Amino acid sequence: MHHVTKVHFGPLLSEVRTKVDSKRPLLRYLVDKREGLRNIHPKELLTSDFSCLHSPFSLPDLSDAVELLLQFAKDGKKILLYGDRDSDGVSSTCLLAFFLKSHPEFSNINLEVMVSSESDPYGLCKEALVKIKKVKPDLLVTLDFGSSQADEIEELTNTGIRVIVLDHHEVPVRIPTNCALVNPRRTDSVYPEKKICTAVLSFKLVSAILFRMSEEFNQVYVKTNGKNTEQDETLYFQNGVRISKESLTIQNLEEKDILPFPEDFITAIPVDTERKLFYYQCSRIPDFFSGLEEETDLAGIGTITDMMPLTGENRHFVKLALQSLTKLYTGDKKRKGLSELLKELKLNPHGITTKDLGWSIGPVLNSAGRMGKTEEAVSLLLSETSQDAKTKAKQLLSINEERKERTKRNMDRVERYFARKPERTNKQIVFCYEPDMEPGVSGIVATRMVDTYKKPAIFLAPDNGDARGSIRSYGRENVLELLESLSEHFLHFGGHPEAGGFSIQIDKIPGFEAALYPAADEWLSKDKERSTTHSIETDFTVLTEEMGERLLKEWKDLEPFGQGNPDIKLAIRNAKAIHLTPLSAGKHVRFHLIGSGSLKYMLWNKGDEFQKFMSEHGSFDLVGSLEENFYQGRTTLQFIVEWFGIATENPT
Repeated sequence: MHHVTKVHFGPLLSEVRTKVDSKRPLLRYLVDKREGLRNIHPKELLTSDFSCLHSPFSLPDLSDAVELLLQFAKDGKKILLYGDRDSDGVSSTCLLAFFLKSHPEFSNINLEVMVSSESDPYGLCKEALVKIKKVKPDLLVTLDFGSSQADEIEELTNTGIRVIVLDHHEVPVRIPTNCALVNPRRTDSVYPEKKICTAVLSFKLVSAILFRMSEEFNQVYVKTNGKNTEQDETLYFQNGVRISKESLTIQNLEEKDILPFPEDFITAIPVDTERKLFYYQCSRIPDFFSGLEEETDLAGIGTITDMMPLTGENRHFVKLALQSLTKLYTGDKKRKGLSELLKELKLNPHGITTKDLGWSIGPVLNSAGRMGKTEEAVSLLLSETSQDAKTKAKQLLSINEERKERTKRNMDRVERYFARKPERTNKQIVFCYEPDMEPGVSGIVATRMVDTYKKPAIFLAPDNGDARGSIRSYGRENVLELLESLSEHFLHFGGHPEAGGFSIQIDKIPGFEAALYPAADEWLSKDKERSTTHSIETDFTVLTEEMGERLLKEWKDLEPFGQGNPDIKLAIRNAKAIHLTPLSAGKHVRFHLIGSGSLKYMLWNKGDEFQKFMSEHGSFDLVGSLEENFYQGRTTLQFIVEWFGIATENPT
């Protein structure tokens, strides 16, 4: 672990407190360093409510999707929801399905729910098309895929099936016709956020349906800016979106049909005009927010597990989800399945955390898809009784244990593979395939390879006669560009800029690997700022005696931490460890530092290496983060070590 050659040590806490003019200097310093946080109003930084969310009606084709769903449900036509197998796909599918199944307006809906299995290639593959045609839906809603599959969608629409796509993946030049494609990444999208997950899109669709069924739908409001006639600017709004004056003529609206902007309406959090008006309209709809509160939970889970940036609207969704899940744990809410899962995971009933979403709830939901049992996760989330939910939650945890064991076996094989072939770790991209690798956990293993070798990584495993692979980025590189350059080798490929997947015939793997290395060299050479040296940036350099609960509270309001808003990284210099306790036969280690009292320092997966290092050095530098740990009913503070070693540089 001490191979890192550059550690950029942040300022001492005393320096920040002296130089930053603020009542909370550490928080102010951190906010100013984070581009996604520095320009928002302090109240919006510290709190979240529904006023922080944008109107769903600025999403492309969202209105069409609402009308299709309402009409097909009213006419008793068959509606099929078909979701992807990962956590975002499962979350988005179950969020929409649960709403449609439980809302009184849809009590007679003819609804069927399906999800892809691990043996299927990504998206609307031929296997998926066969399944869909067998169901014979009148309306198909795909969730978390479909944007790049115009040919397949048009094949379905030509048979008379109407299609809605809820998706957030990259949109190609050619998009499906005769289809409501709800995707914020569309070039014609005016939605303020581009990087939101499909579970959030499901939430947006649900909120739009509720709004559509109210008297506020299509009401037009007018606002006049300026203090004299020459400077006056008249703004018109409909469904929380600014519209042109010309559209009023098209709608044949008269002055009496236009309502004045509610200037006297005050929101607790200062927000822009469009959000303020939409929040005002929603507040006039009976039970609108109480009905939506529980819908935020799966939207937040999808946001965290699909690694969306925790800035802007995503930040608010996660905070609202944590509040909802905490209430769900102890209250009598609709979502029996999710409630029982929280209890089986033994999470803190006094406060669900972002870590719980990313490290407990999300992986369990993901495990079902990885093990070819996605329907088990869906069945749990759609459970209608507590007893049924409890049984299914236990089954899902058992599947997750199988997933952990499979991951462990694959990682053991990866370590042996590179021990035999160390020259492969010198390539620009790390690649691993052997016939005895097990399917279903390639994404996890590829991520571990990135963590170990500090390079982009590809892991490939046999799967149902072919092979399935995952690629993960290390820095800012776009893995889809590399996959596109090698597409002739694949059966299918897709994903995000940071994480992609593909399927390939086994006999094509040698040719693919031979083409991979020169293609990766060219791909990575385009990034002129790419560093060949791994480095760690830390926020603060902390003295051992400064560690503790009080310090953690200084930046608590910056949560939730995750993609785009990383946890606070602390550095300690010249530390001396005492009371080393090896765990799991030395794989992990727990220790204390002289000067930091009873605070526990935890190091995962590098216990043997740390003990060897300690036998050779009296003191060392380390980097990591403070976190609260809930275990067996008790909450304690601990420091999670990310790196240890002797730093040779201290850039200013």
